Amino acid sequence: MNLDKIRHVMPHRIRVFRYAKGWTQERLAEAANIHPTYISRIESGQKIPTLYVICAISDTLGIHTYELFVDDAKIHSHDYKKRKLMHIVNESST
Repeated sequence: MNLDKIRHVMPHRIRVFRYAKGWTQERLAEAANIHPTYISRIESGQKIPTLYVICAISDTLGIHTYELFVDDAKIHSHDYKKRKLMHIVNESST
């Protein structure tokens, strides 16, 4: 995945997961201990966050970090859904 794709996919994915929780940027920022302006700049593609901030955001949203880098076409594919379901089943059986 190249930098241009990260600049497009990651902000969109953060927004999707944030909307799914019904959170504002301010709520996400507070929960992740990140300044709200920084969240805004990340979601607008103006800033690419550090790995630490990416992990803080994904942990706060309750998702795996890699899910911020998977584009919508892959998310909606049958193969991706199958692997995700298998992962959930495997995690719940341990």
